[in-house]
Amino acid sequence: MSWKASFQQGVSNFRRNKHSEALVLFDEAILLGCDSFIVYDSRAAVHEKLGNNKAALLDAKKVVDTAPDRWQGYARSARLFHALNKDEAAIKMIDLALERIKSDDTQRHQELNALKSQATNALKAADERRRARIAKTAYHIGKLPVEIFAEILGLVVATDHAQILKLSHVCKHWRGIAIKTPSLWQTLVVSKNRPTRKVRLWMERAQTRISDLSFHHNISEMDWPSILSELSSLSWCGLRSLAAPGSLFSRLYDLLHQLSKTEVISRLEHLDVTGCPGFERFLPDFEASHLDTLKVANFTPSMGGLWSRVRQLRTMTVEAGWIEILPALTANQSLENLVLSNLVSIPMESGGDDCVELSDLQCLKLFSIASVSMITHVIVAPNLQVLHLFSISHSSDVLEFAHANSLRALRELRIGSCTTTARSLNVIITGAPLLETLQISGIQGIVNEVLDFICGTHPNDQHQDVCTSLRHVDLSSCGDLLTRNAYSLVKTRLRTDQPATEDGGQPGCRAEIESLRLDGCPLIEAEMLPWFRGKVKVFSCVYMTKKEGKQRR
Repeated sequence: MSWKASFQQGVSNFRRNKHSEALVLFDEAILLGCDSFIVYDSRAAVHEKLGNNKAALLDAKKVVDTAPDRWQGYARSARLFHALNKDEAAIKMIDLALERIKSDDTQRHQELNALKSQATNALKAADERRRARIAKTAYHIGKLPVEIFAEILGLVVATDHAQILKLSHVCKHWRGIAIKTPSLWQTLVVSKNRPTRKVRLWMERAQTRISDLSFHHNISEMDWPSILSELSSLSWCGLRSLAAPGSLFSRLYDLLHQLSKTEVISRLEHLDVTGCPGFERFLPDFEASHLDTLKVANFTPSMGGLWSRVRQLRTMTVEAGWIEILPALTANQSLENLVLSNLVSIPMESGGDDCVELSDLQCLKLFSIASVSMITHVIVAPNLQVLHLFSISHSSDVLEFAHANSLRALRELRIGSCTTTARSLNVIITGAPLLETLQISGIQGIVNEVLDFICGTHPNDQHQDVCTSLRHVDLSSCGDLLTRNAYSLVKTRLRTDQPATEDGGQPGCRAEIESLRLDGCPLIEAEMLPWFRGKVKVFSCVYMTKKEGKQRR
């Protein structure tokens, strides 16, 4: 029997879908000596039908080797490669097949172009799956140079020094870099929880280069000797910030004296001291001080000698005690932030007409000040932007301060628990055209009149618009606040409710209220709360806390 007869019978069986019988006959034709590409292509077609793609691909390769100028082997290889998800090879085979098909054979061109489109789409889908898998499993940070990754960790720690603990527990790689980067451990906060062990650990990881050192007030005195012993090897010349209770500050000073390093005091940029007896013995070491920020609690007259040595402060906070304010301000006219709390102002020996202009002062916060006029009368702050007045007992002092400073640059005003008047507040508000934040809390009998003044709804008001930039309002704990006044405040500032300009232009000369807090205001009607929530981005109205509710039961 000749190979041609076997080949013809195989073709006949293939057409009748008798693929197994056709495969046997094509094998027989090849064994009988046939080396024509047609037989190999036919057997490849049978293998493809039977799902034997690898065997079919071997026969297709034989077709290409036998007849490299014919398109059939390339076309079949392309289909098989696509079926095996080898689409790059499929596209290459399709291009080779298209080069060998006659230009007028449009049907085969369309079939191969369609196959090419399918292979291209499959490649894109596979690439997307690969990228998604890499995004989930690949460790990109591991490819960063150690120096760059350490800089990234440094940026995180700079915003919150406590983050170093979380960062060093993410994984072995992160921990290794964190522990070997001393700059990440330069802030040491010592608390009552195993303080000596923490100091030893931080000193080791920072390589003794601590720049910010802070002690909590609840550290047991029994731990002080061991803490100071660990700190004796500190690179004191690099210390820039120190916060300590007074007694511990004295012990630290004694340690510095033993080490002949008391000049460290004058190099500090930030100092926070609470209740330090015998402070006058430290004064000589503040000579030519570089202090930028000073916070002192329980200030005593003996500390007044600071002001002949400390002259570069930008932030000063004094909590509790007795102070003569004029020398402090005169010595530090570059102050930007001033916070005074629970103080008694010592009368000035000169008589009282002196004052100091603080052109850089942007933030002034006064809390529970006795005889506040002794402070406000000496301050001229033309660029003040933030003013907080809490527990101030004399409204006339607030009014006089507003008259003296005009507060043209004021953007934030917070007043609470003050025995002031609506007239006083209206004077301040009128003189503050840039005001964006207003808080009136814990004051009875004035809030409705002030809101009438701001909204322009008071029958006796004939003034121009005030507080056109007002966006944030807090009226908490104003027990007499009426719903209609809060409603008017929001309503009159909605863009859709503001009158158009004379030339028909776009309305909206007043800023809309973006946040409104009415906590502890029992007269606010509950039915209006949905309206407020719909008109104000951030709205809060809590009538009473859970604790207050339990007390009333």
